[in-house]
Amino acid sequence: MKRAALLCLALISFASAPAQAQSARASAPLAALAEANAEARRRPDPANFTDATQIYDYAPGAIYEVYGAPGFISTVLLEPGETILTVAAGDTTRWMVEQAIGGAVANARAMLLIKPTRANIRTNIVLVTDRRSYAIEAIATGGQTYSAQTAWRYPAAADNDLAGGPAALDTLNFGYRIRTVRGFNPRWRPVRVFDDGRKTYIEFPSSMATSEAPPLFIIENGEAGLVNYRVSSGRYVIDRLFDIAELRLGDERPVIVRISRDDAPVPRTARRGRRP
Repeated sequence: MKRAALLCLALISFASAPAQAQSARASAPLAALAEANAEARRRPDPANFTDATQIYDYAPGAIYEVYGAPGFISTVLLEPGETILTVAAGDTTRWMVEQAIGGAVANARAMLLIKPTRANIRTNIVLVTDRRSYAIEAIATGGQTYSAQTAWRYPAAADNDLAGGPAALDTLNFGYRIRTVRGFNPRWRPVRVFDDGRKTYIEFPSSMATSEAPPLFIIENGEAGLVNYRVSSGRYVIDRLFDIAELRLGDERPVIVRISRDDAPVPRTARRGRRP
Protein backbone atom coordinates (compact mmCIF):
# COMPACT_ATOMS: atom_id res chain seq x y z
CA MET A 1 0.00 0.00 0.00
CA LYS A 2 2.77 2.40 0.95
CA ARG A 3 4.61 1.70 -2.30
CA ALA A 4 1.43 2.32 -4.29
CA ALA A 5 0.83 5.62 -2.49
CA LEU A 6 4.39 6.78 -3.09
CA LEU A 7 4.12 5.79 -6.75
CA CYS A 8 0.91 7.84 -7.12
CA LEU A 9 2.56 10.89 -5.53
CA ALA A 10 5.53 10.56 -7.86
CA LEU A 11 3.26 10.35 -10.90
CA ILE A 12 1.28 13.42 -9.76
CA SER A 13 4.49 15.42 -9.18
CA PHE A 14 5.84 14.37 -12.58
CA ALA A 15 2.60 15.37 -14.28
CA SER A 16 2.40 18.76 -12.53
CA ALA A 17 6.04 19.71 -13.21
CA PRO A 18 5.45 20.67 -16.87
CA ALA A 19 2.41 22.74 -15.87
CA GLN A 20 4.43 24.63 -13.26
CA ALA A 21 7.23 25.22 -15.73
CA GLN A 22 4.74 26.46 -18.32
CA SER A 23 3.20 28.85 -15.77
CA ALA A 24 6.65 30.21 -14.87
CA ARG A 25 7.47 30.75 -18.55
CA ALA A 26 4.15 32.53 -19.09
CA SER A 27 4.71 34.94 -16.17
CA ALA A 28 8.28 35.80 -17.17
CA PRO A 29 7.29 38.21 -19.99
CA LEU A 30 4.82 39.99 -17.69
CA ALA A 31 7.50 40.40 -15.03
CA ALA A 32 9.87 41.75 -17.67
CA LEU A 33 7.26 44.24 -18.85
CA ALA A 34 6.50 45.38 -15.30
CA GLU A 35 10.19 45.90 -14.59
CA ALA A 36 10.80 47.77 -17.85
CA ASN A 37 7.80 50.05 -17.32
CA ALA A 38 8.89 50.81 -13.76
CA GLU A 39 12.36 51.79 -15.01
CA ALA A 40 10.89 53.98 -17.77
CA ARG A 41 8.38 55.75 -15.54
CA ARG A 42 8.85 59.47 -14.82
CA ARG A 43 6.96 60.97 -11.88
CA PRO A 44 6.40 64.58 -10.73
CA ASP A 45 9.39 65.88 -8.78
CA PRO A 46 9.33 69.07 -6.65
CA ALA A 47 12.74 70.02 -8.07
CA ASN A 48 11.37 70.18 -11.62
CA PHE A 49 8.44 72.57 -11.28
CA THR A 50 8.10 76.10 -12.58
CA ASP A 51 5.15 77.41 -10.60
CA ALA A 52 2.49 74.73 -11.24
CA THR A 53 4.12 73.36 -14.40
CA GLN A 54 5.88 70.02 -14.09
CA ILE A 55 8.75 69.98 -16.58
CA TYR A 56 10.06 66.58 -17.61
CA ASP A 57 13.30 65.96 -19.49
CA TYR A 58 12.19 64.35 -22.73
CA ALA A 59 13.56 60.89 -23.50
CA PRO A 60 12.23 58.53 -26.18
CA GLY A 61 10.57 55.50 -24.60
CA ALA A 62 9.93 57.08 -21.21
CA ILE A 63 6.48 56.93 -19.58
CA TYR A 64 5.33 60.27 -18.15
CA GLU A 65 2.78 60.37 -15.35
CA VAL A 66 0.03 63.00 -15.43
CA TYR A 67 -2.36 63.17 -12.49
CA GLY A 68 -5.98 64.19 -12.93
CA ALA A 69 -8.95 64.73 -10.63
CA PRO A 70 -12.68 64.78 -11.40
CA GLY A 71 -13.85 68.34 -12.00
CA PHE A 72 -10.37 69.59 -12.99
CA ILE A 73 -8.56 69.76 -16.33
CA SER A 74 -4.89 68.85 -16.65
CA THR A 75 -3.04 70.54 -19.51
CA VAL A 76 -0.17 68.95 -21.45
CA LEU A 77 1.92 71.55 -23.30
CA LEU A 78 4.02 70.70 -26.34
CA GLU A 79 6.99 72.53 -27.79
CA PRO A 80 6.08 75.75 -29.63
CA GLY A 81 5.51 74.93 -33.28
CA GLU A 82 5.04 71.19 -32.65
CA THR A 83 2.00 69.73 -34.40
CA ILE A 84 -0.15 66.88 -33.11
CA LEU A 85 -0.70 64.10 -35.65
CA THR A 86 -2.45 61.40 -33.61
CA VAL A 87 -3.84 61.02 -30.09
CA ALA A 88 -5.11 57.69 -28.75
CA ALA A 89 -6.28 56.91 -25.22
CA GLY A 90 -6.84 53.46 -23.78
CA ASP A 91 -10.04 54.45 -21.97
CA THR A 92 -12.13 56.97 -23.87
CA THR A 93 -15.28 56.29 -21.85
CA ARG A 94 -14.11 57.53 -18.47
CA TRP A 95 -11.47 59.99 -19.70
CA MET A 96 -11.89 63.16 -21.73
CA VAL A 97 -8.88 63.88 -23.97
CA GLU A 98 -9.12 66.89 -26.28
CA GLN A 99 -6.71 68.88 -28.43
CA ALA A 100 -6.31 72.65 -28.27
CA ILE A 101 -3.99 75.36 -29.58
CA GLY A 102 -2.91 78.39 -27.58
CA GLY A 103 -0.68 81.41 -28.04
CA ALA A 104 -0.16 83.82 -30.91
CA VAL A 105 -0.49 82.58 -34.48
CA ALA A 106 3.23 83.08 -35.07
CA ASN A 107 4.11 81.08 -31.95
CA ALA A 108 1.21 78.63 -31.65
CA ARG A 109 1.49 75.90 -29.05
CA ALA A 110 -0.43 72.64 -29.26
CA MET A 111 -1.76 71.09 -26.06
CA LEU A 112 -3.85 68.27 -24.68
CA LEU A 113 -6.68 68.78 -22.20
CA ILE A 114 -7.16 65.73 -19.97
CA LYS A 115 -9.96 65.14 -17.46
CA PRO A 116 -11.20 61.97 -15.70
CA THR A 117 -14.88 61.42 -14.93
CA ARG A 118 -14.17 59.57 -11.68
CA ALA A 119 -11.39 58.96 -9.18
CA ASN A 120 -9.10 55.94 -8.80
CA ILE A 121 -8.86 55.04 -12.46
CA ARG A 122 -5.97 55.17 -14.90
CA THR A 123 -5.28 54.84 -18.59
CA ASN A 124 -2.49 55.41 -21.07
CA ILE A 125 -2.34 58.03 -23.82
CA VAL A 126 -0.17 57.78 -26.93
CA LEU A 127 0.60 61.17 -28.44
CA VAL A 128 2.31 61.36 -31.83
CA THR A 129 3.52 64.69 -33.24
CA ASP A 130 5.54 65.80 -36.24
CA ARG A 131 8.66 65.85 -34.04
CA ARG A 132 8.40 62.96 -31.57
CA SER A 133 6.07 60.61 -29.71
CA TYR A 134 5.03 60.63 -26.04
CA ALA A 135 3.85 57.81 -23.79
CA ILE A 136 1.64 59.25 -21.06
CA GLU A 137 0.04 57.43 -18.15
CA ALA A 138 -2.95 59.35 -16.81
CA ILE A 139 -3.84 58.63 -13.17
CA ALA A 140 -7.05 59.91 -11.54
CA THR A 141 -7.06 60.67 -7.84
CA GLY A 142 -9.70 61.92 -5.43
CA GLY A 143 -9.66 65.37 -3.88
CA GLN A 144 -8.34 68.53 -5.50
CA THR A 145 -4.71 67.64 -6.21
CA TYR A 146 -3.91 67.28 -9.91
CA SER A 147 -1.29 68.10 -12.54
CA ALA A 148 -2.16 71.64 -13.61
CA GLN A 149 0.35 71.75 -16.46
CA THR A 150 2.93 69.34 -17.84
CA ALA A 151 5.67 70.24 -20.31
CA TRP A 152 9.09 69.00 -21.42
CA ARG A 153 12.67 70.13 -21.83
CA TYR A 154 14.32 69.01 -25.05
CA PRO A 155 18.09 68.77 -24.46
CA ALA A 156 18.82 67.69 -28.04
CA ALA A 157 17.33 70.91 -29.38
CA ALA A 158 19.30 72.95 -26.88
CA ASP A 159 22.46 71.08 -27.83
CA ASN A 160 22.16 72.02 -31.49
CA ASP A 161 22.00 75.79 -31.09
CA LEU A 162 24.07 76.66 -28.03
CA ALA A 163 26.14 79.78 -28.51
CA GLY A 164 29.74 78.90 -29.21
CA GLY A 165 28.94 75.53 -30.81
CA PRO A 166 27.25 72.30 -29.79
CA ALA A 167 28.10 70.56 -26.53
CA ALA A 168 27.82 66.91 -25.54
CA LEU A 169 24.42 66.12 -24.07
CA ASP A 170 25.91 64.62 -20.94
CA THR A 171 27.57 67.95 -20.11
CA LEU A 172 24.31 69.91 -19.97
CA ASN A 173 22.87 70.56 -16.53
CA PHE A 174 19.20 71.58 -16.35
CA GLY A 175 19.10 71.53 -12.55
CA TYR A 176 17.88 75.09 -11.99
CA ARG A 177 14.74 76.42 -10.35
CA ILE A 178 12.96 79.55 -11.64
CA ARG A 179 10.68 81.47 -9.25
CA THR A 180 9.02 84.88 -9.30
CA VAL A 181 9.75 86.24 -5.82
CA ARG A 182 8.30 89.74 -6.24
CA GLY A 183 5.39 90.89 -8.39
CA PHE A 184 3.37 88.94 -10.91
CA ASN A 185 4.90 86.53 -13.39
CA PRO A 186 6.30 88.74 -16.16
CA ARG A 187 6.13 87.98 -19.87
CA TRP A 188 9.92 87.79 -19.92
CA ARG A 189 10.15 85.09 -17.25
CA PRO A 190 12.70 82.49 -18.49
CA VAL A 191 11.40 79.18 -19.80
CA ARG A 192 14.54 77.27 -18.76
CA VAL A 193 18.10 77.66 -17.49
CA PHE A 194 21.01 75.28 -18.06
CA ASP A 195 24.80 75.19 -18.14
CA ASP A 196 27.47 73.22 -19.97
CA GLY A 197 29.95 73.20 -17.08
CA ARG A 198 31.52 76.52 -18.08
CA LYS A 199 28.77 78.83 -19.27
CA THR A 200 25.19 79.42 -18.13
CA TYR A 201 22.30 79.90 -20.58
CA ILE A 202 19.05 81.65 -19.65
CA GLU A 203 16.38 81.04 -22.28
CA PHE A 204 13.45 83.47 -22.63
CA PRO A 205 10.07 83.09 -24.32
CA SER A 206 10.02 84.10 -27.96
CA SER A 207 7.32 86.68 -27.23
CA MET A 208 9.64 88.78 -25.02
CA ALA A 209 10.17 92.27 -26.40
CA THR A 210 13.69 93.70 -26.54
CA SER A 211 12.59 96.64 -24.38
CA GLU A 212 11.62 94.21 -21.61
CA ALA A 213 15.03 92.54 -21.29
CA PRO A 214 15.82 92.60 -17.55
CA PRO A 215 19.34 93.04 -16.14
CA LEU A 216 20.92 90.04 -14.39
CA PHE A 217 22.34 90.15 -10.88
CA ILE A 218 24.37 87.33 -9.35
CA ILE A 219 23.96 86.88 -5.59
CA GLU A 220 27.14 86.20 -3.65
CA ASN A 221 27.68 86.60 0.09
CA GLY A 222 24.31 88.32 0.41
CA GLU A 223 25.20 91.00 -2.15
CA ALA A 224 23.73 91.43 -5.63
CA GLY A 225 26.16 92.38 -8.36
CA LEU A 226 25.25 93.19 -11.95
CA VAL A 227 26.91 90.72 -14.30
CA ASN A 228 27.84 91.01 -17.95
CA TYR A 229 26.21 88.75 -20.50
CA ARG A 230 25.56 88.59 -24.21
CA VAL A 231 22.33 87.83 -26.03
CA SER A 232 22.21 85.02 -28.58
CA SER A 233 19.12 83.34 -30.12
CA GLY A 234 16.78 84.50 -27.37
CA ARG A 235 19.17 83.55 -24.57
CA TYR A 236 21.44 85.30 -22.12
CA VAL A 237 24.87 83.67 -22.27
CA ILE A 238 26.92 84.17 -19.09
CA ASP A 239 30.57 83.14 -19.19
CA ARG A 240 30.51 81.58 -15.73
CA LEU A 241 28.45 79.41 -13.40
CA PHE A 242 26.47 80.64 -10.40
CA ASP A 243 24.37 79.28 -7.56
CA ILE A 244 21.82 82.08 -7.31
CA ALA A 245 20.95 84.99 -9.60
CA GLU A 246 18.06 87.39 -10.03
CA LEU A 247 16.50 89.09 -13.04
CA ARG A 248 15.10 92.49 -12.01
CA LEU A 249 13.03 94.98 -13.92
CA GLY A 250 11.59 98.19 -12.50
CA ASP A 251 12.73 101.04 -10.24
CA GLU A 252 10.82 101.46 -6.98
CA ARG A 253 9.55 97.90 -6.51
CA PRO A 254 11.05 95.87 -9.34
CA VAL A 255 9.67 92.55 -10.50
CA ILE A 256 12.21 89.93 -9.42
CA VAL A 257 12.65 86.45 -10.87
CA ARG A 258 15.13 84.29 -8.98
CA ILE A 259 17.18 81.53 -10.58
CA SER A 260 18.79 79.04 -8.23
CA ARG A 261 20.85 75.97 -8.88
CA ASP A 262 19.40 72.84 -7.28
CA ASP A 263 20.52 72.42 -3.65
CA ALA A 264 21.81 76.00 -3.48
CA PRO A 265 20.77 77.95 -0.35
CA VAL A 266 17.99 80.46 -1.07
CA PRO A 267 18.64 83.78 0.72
CA ARG A 268 16.33 86.73 1.14
CA THR A 269 16.34 89.15 -1.75
CA ALA A 270 19.75 90.77 -1.76
CA ARG A 271 20.37 94.47 -2.06
CA ARG A 272 20.62 95.93 -5.52
CA GLY A 273 24.23 96.08 -6.67
CA ARG A 274 26.01 98.82 -8.48
CA ARG A 275 26.71 98.65 -12.15
CA PRO A 276 30.33 97.73 -12.91
